[in-house]
Amino acid sequence: MRVIAFDQSTTATGWCVMEMGTKEIVAYGVIKPKGETNERIRTTIKRCLKLCEDYQPTFVYIEGIQIQKNPKVYEILAKLQGSLEIMLEEKGYFVNVVKSSEWRRIMGIKATKQVFSESKQKQVRIHRKRAELKLEAINMVERLYKITPSEDECEAILFARAFTAGI
Repeated sequence: MRVIAFDQSTTATGWCVMEMGTKEIVAYGVIKPKGETNERIRTTIKRCLKLCEDYQPTFVYIEGIQIQKNPKVYEILAKLQGSLEIMLEEKGYFVNVVKSSEWRRIMGIKATKQVFSESKQKQVRIHRKRAELKLEAINMVERLYKITPSEDECEAILFARAFTAGI
């Protein structure tokens, strides 16, 4: 049995197919659509559907959207996520929408860290920057699999891995 995980966006969607239980990577890649927003969304959905058709996963995981600074970006990502979820379900796939914080937590990638604040004279929690989280994902994939995929692929690999053990 297999899972497929999509770390989707309208510019670069990382994906990974992984064997359940063994955590072995079957295939991974990135979808980089061209054109206007709606064309990129259509292309991404078509390619995700084709990947599911080709690899026949038991479960499909798509990343839930996060609050964005730019409301227009949030709207576009919501359109992609909702459309992808509906199209996959319509094709009969069991779809799970998961927040990035959830798969990162399972994989041991923490969104906050403890630092000593000289001004407060105590330990305080600070939120780690997105780039720092992505770098940790890249390093983890290199360590676990001895491969060097792109950051979008690395996040999809860890996203898939988070939900393959013990299933």
